[in-house]
Amino acid sequence: MDWNGSIAAAAAKFAVGLGAFLGFWIPSVVVYRLTIHPLAKYPGPLLARLTNFYAIYHAYIGDLHLDMLRCHELYGKELLDFGRECVRYGPNKVIFNTNTAIPEIYSRTANVQKSTAYRAFETSPTAHDTQSTVNKAAHARKRRVIGQAFSDSAIRSFEDHVLHHVKTFVSHLTPADTSTEKQGERPWSSSTNMAKLCSYVSFDLMAELVFGKAFHMLDLVDNRFIIDLIQVAAFRVGVCLQMPRLAVWNVDKIFTPNVRKLRDQYVGVSRKMAFERMEMDSKRRDLFSHILAAKDPQTGKGFTLDEIWGESTLLIVAGSDAISTGMAGCFYYLGRSPDAYTKVCAEVRRIFTSPDEIRNGPKLTSCIYLRACIEESLRMSPPVGGALWREVCKGGAKIDGQIIPKGYDVGVGIYAIQHNPLYYPDPFNYKPERWIVGGSTSKESVDLARSAFSAFSIGPVGCVGKNLAYLELMLTMARVMWTLDIKNMAKDDMEAPKEKYLRNYKDHCESEYWLRDRFTSWKDGPMLSFRVRQI
Repeated sequence: MDWNGSIAAAAAKFAVGLGAFLGFWIPSVVVYRLTIHPLAKYPGPLLARLTNFYAIYHAYIGDLHLDMLRCHELYGKELLDFGRECVRYGPNKVIFNTNTAIPEIYSRTANVQKSTAYRAFETSPTAHDTQSTVNKAAHARKRRVIGQAFSDSAIRSFEDHVLHHVKTFVSHLTPADTSTEKQGERPWSSSTNMAKLCSYVSFDLMAELVFGKAFHMLDLVDNRFIIDLIQVAAFRVGVCLQMPRLAVWNVDKIFTPNVRKLRDQYVGVSRKMAFERMEMDSKRRDLFSHILAAKDPQTGKGFTLDEIWGESTLLIVAGSDAISTGMAGCFYYLGRSPDAYTKVCAEVRRIFTSPDEIRNGPKLTSCIYLRACIEESLRMSPPVGGALWREVCKGGAKIDGQIIPKGYDVGVGIYAIQHNPLYYPDPFNYKPERWIVGGSTSKESVDLARSAFSAFSIGPVGCVGKNLAYLELMLTMARVMWTLDIKNMAKDDMEAPKEKYLRNYKDHCESEYWLRDRFTSWKDGPMLSFRVRQI
């Protein structure tokens, strides 16, 4: 028998059969998804209506948040009876862009659960954290436990840790060269990349609060590799989130082995730090100690060891990124907005008589303009800019008057809605005053702006560490504004977009801090210089 001939004939028949199947299946899928699919009536990019690879592409290059806004502007106008804010962003996904859609998708009463896409966040098959837990009951249990670590009393107990890192950060920004002070001149520091410094100080803070370990990234170059590992891990999640099968099938091991290797390296580092923290002094009071001690008030149970590891890893990534992005964004906009910079300095320097007075309390709370500057920065450059996907449960969901069947994903693009001119007139201009009632800003306009503000999400899936993030941002920016003067060091050639994809977004390029959407945010700059202010 001619085995080679038989094998070749069988292979040829298989190839013909496969070709015939694909020749029938692919057109059938195309026709189905464009005509009789339950979401077929919703407008959107043709490729997005056909395949998730549209979103994967934009997640890969990093402009997912920008593209969602562009899609609302381009496609949302096609069917006026659906409103201009509803766009199909995948075969089984719809994004909305209204303040009414936010509670209908993200509130406790919404008939949705976290999308199965969130399994891309799993640290390991046994280390499920709050972010990767899809089941509503299991997620609620985790939130009840982890929420105790972020209670008001717990955050007050963290303040000395926060202040220590704030003082270290300001000291690092202060010029070291004092040779010209004898001649009455106040020297400026060398040009500083604030994205890097903000990432270092925010990681140092979260690492101390979570793992009880000082990394001293502002001074020690050797430890900074962890930031790179976190960014690679976030990049993997951002891509896999658009099609979770990529994570399940371990596609990244095949096509991006270096990315997977670095991600696994970070998982190993975080596991080692978590278990080292468990062996430390039990009297230490920090986030980790609260997580260890917390019990679900309904069941009396706390976290397993794997759950503690998973939550610790999540807190480090999400916490440090939210703080660093908010901080770097605020420096960016204040460095380019002379009026806002002058006002916030005047406010902080009037309220506090010395930097040591800058602590959590009534005086810090009275810094209304500072808070507005931070919130306007978070509006224009949110740490997470894409949509937080939710899967509709049995019975369907009514969102902005549209009935979405069970099993389909819905969401609101955070960057997109925070640039919707219905809620934020002149959305690409930095206007802290839009958050303060007075002058030309009415209470109604402030309430409208707040109704669409989603930088930390809302409801049962809102950022559990929001209050800690605001405390860190307020304390840091207040102390910097009180102690130092700021000068923007960016040159014209640095202001031109280096990435080609940015050129498709003119308003963003000309007015905003450039963030690359990796679910969290990759950032660079601003380049600033500092000097001790005249007192």
